[in-house]
Amino acid sequence: MIDPIDILAFSPHPDDVELGCGGSLFIAARNGSKILIADLSEGERSSRGTPELRRDEKKKASELLGLSGRLSAGLPDTGIGAERSHLHTVIDIIRQTRPRLVLAPYGQDRHPDHENASRLIREACFYAGVASMGEGRPHRPESVYYYMIHSPLEPSFVVDISSVWEKKLEIINTYQSQFFVGGDDKNPTAISNPQFLRYHEARCIYFGAMTGFAYGEAFFHQGPLPAKQLPLFENLRPGKDDPPTYKTF
Repeated sequence: MIDPIDILAFSPHPDDVELGCGGSLFIAARNGSKILIADLSEGERSSRGTPELRRDEKKKASELLGLSGRLSAGLPDTGIGAERSHLHTVIDIIRQTRPRLVLAPYGQDRHPDHENASRLIREACFYAGVASMGEGRPHRPESVYYYMIHSPLEPSFVVDISSVWEKKLEIINTYQSQFFVGGDDKNPTAISNPQFLRYHEARCIYFGAMTGFAYGEAFFHQGPLPAKQLPLFENLRPGKDDPPTYKTF
């Protein structure tokens, strides 16, 4: 068992977490939070790159993020959640790391692994707190937040990543095997499209604009978020260098 951590972020494949919430994780790590990423698979069946190359890429990304560590669950790429044993694997990771907060991919997405991973993590977070389920000392995270990879979501909250946008791009671009790097792409995928990172930036600008930030990462939470008091208006005001707040209501 390792020391309890603050945030455990599950990634179906290496690069999913960095894309969906890399800016938020970098800010949290910079502010002193202990963060661990658990890659459910190694992306070994991806259309581009090799397992060895992808391991090197995620090592570089982990260093840039300032992680406390990174785990590999060893689940099969394109088969995440297909067997009951996968649930016990994720439960064991939660019980060993004992996080306060878990981050998981949003449950609606174009990639079946992302959707299956979301369901698997949601179940594991619940059953990890049931003593009769599996081995080890029970532990249930305080919260589970879902980050967006491809399909849009209606955010419960948006994290301001304006100050670290360039750092997020640097982190994403460590995964050169997965994104467009120029030349004749003979094995194209959705994320190797030369326009993909422009689409991603546009999305971050959109969610930022909803809340008065230049760039934002959106998260979903099942049910209302708890608060001990009304948020102070002063704390919600954009800074002097931020664009005017644009509300959708």
